This record gives sequence, structure tokens and C-alpha cells, in this order.
Amino acid sequence: MTAATIAQPAPWFGRRWEHRHATVAAAGSLLACLAYWAATLRFAPEVAPGPVEFAGTATSLWSVWITQRRNVLALPVGIISVTLMGWFFWEIGLVGQTLLHWAYYLPIQFWAWREWTRGGENRTELAVSRLTNRTRAGALVAMIAFTIVLGWALDAGWESALYTYWDASIVAASVVAMVLLSRKKVESWWLWIGPVNVSAIALYAATGASMFAALYVLFLVMAFVGLARWRRAATAGIA
Repeated sequence: MTAATIAQPAPWFGRRWEHRHATVAAAGSLLACLAYWAATLRFAPEVAPGPVEFAGTATSLWSVWITQRRNVLALPVGIISVTLMGWFFWEIGLVGQTLLHWAYYLPIQFWAWREWTRGGENRTELAVSRLTNRTRAGALVAMIAFTIVLGWALDAGWESALYTYWDASIVAASVVAMVLLSRKKVESWWLWIGPVNVSAIALYAATGASMFAALYVLFLVMAFVGLARWRRAATAGIA
């Protein structure tokens, strides 16, 4: 996107280039997930994904893929994705992840959708920007505090909850990262890289969610690409 597009609201369902990009990403995401599913059936049928895990993984990959290029269609796709992923996490006992997806990711996708299209000056398209040092420190404090509170709540409220403080740390980082992503802040990608993706890969592997662990390896690669793209956009002051 160029600077010329910032002077007006963005279409709710994207421009032509976003439609083309989303179509290619949808096909690529589906093919990648089908390849994983076929491989597990052949070599490790005990970890082959069920329909909810498969659909949640495919739509999650699709959403993150197009988020890198700030494609507004990432947000309606994300609404579908987080609904499916929350359902899967409930089934495997990761209560913190379920709450993250249904109670937070789902409603914030709608807010982010509005912010990306009309969150700039005079309700124009929102440009990519960076946090100040003060707001970076505030984000760090918020993550630590939320991890402690949520970890305690999961321990106290759900006997079946697994790895409560570990799960809570990913939830806390994800909450802050999504707020920053909704406002198109470059620093959101740093949180997706470390406190979310690297940690989630290990957690999902430990709980047998093998397809999600593999998915988050792809997310980690995409996060580095997203960071590079958004840093260039912030420098240029474009959406």
C-alpha cells in the first residue's frame, strides 16, 4: 500500500490486490495442512488431526499469512479461526488457551477490523507505527502482571487445567500482542516471535497438539517476515 491510500478509509472487505493475495494464501494454507494430514496418516496416525483441529489450523495459517502484508481480510478470516481453535483447545484441556481465543481473540478481531480500516486520523486507514519507550515498558509490566493473575486463577478454578503458569504466560503475551497488532504497532511482532510462538511450540508439543506445534513453527517464520515488512512500512509511514 502507498501513502496515497492513507487519506481515506479502507474497504471493509479489502481491495483487489487483497482479494488476490488472500486467494493465493488460502490455497497455500489448505495444501500445507493437507500435506501434514497425509503425512501423519502415513507415518504417525496417532497424531493425525481431527476435523476441528484441521480447520482451525488451516484458517489460522491463512489469517497469519495475509496479516504480514496488512491485508484487512486477515480479520474476518481470523474470526473463523479463533472460534475453531478455542473449540479444539477446550477439548484437550488447555483452558487458558480456550479463554484466550473465545473471550479475547474473538471480540478483539472486530475492534481490530475497525481500527485497520478507520482507526487513523479523521477515520482514515491506520498507518503502521512504533511504540514509545514508555509504552514498551508498560506493555512488559502488563504481561508479567497478567501472567501471575491468570496463572493463579487457572490453578484455583480448573482442576483439569494443564501447565497453568506456562499457559498463562502465552495468553498474557498474546493479549498484549493482539492489542498492538490491532493498532498496527511494529512491536507486536516481537511478542509473537518469542513469548508467544517459541513458547507455544513447546507447550503444544508437550500436550500432544502436534499439528498446532507444527503450525506455530510456520507462524514463527512468518513473524520474522512480518516484522521486517512492518518495520519498512513504519519507516515509510504507510498503511
